Amino acid sequence: MANSGGIRPFYAVIIHDKCKTASPDTLRAYKAVAEDLLKDPNNGYQDDADLKAALTACDQALGKK
Repeated sequence: MANSGGIRPFYAVIIHDKCKTASPDTLRAYKAVAEDLLKDPNNGYQDDADLKAALTACDQALGKK
């Protein structure tokens, strides 16, 4: 993944918000990004709880669509 600098901490917030309205294909893409960030020990997050919550939101949204 490209180095995004200071934007990385906002991925979880954006993903969580977009899970409310995104198409299933977009949700799967967001989910892949969050999963990749969780695999990276240097992902720039102090706590991965926000990413895990975003993944849960994606899973819930995919279950509804």
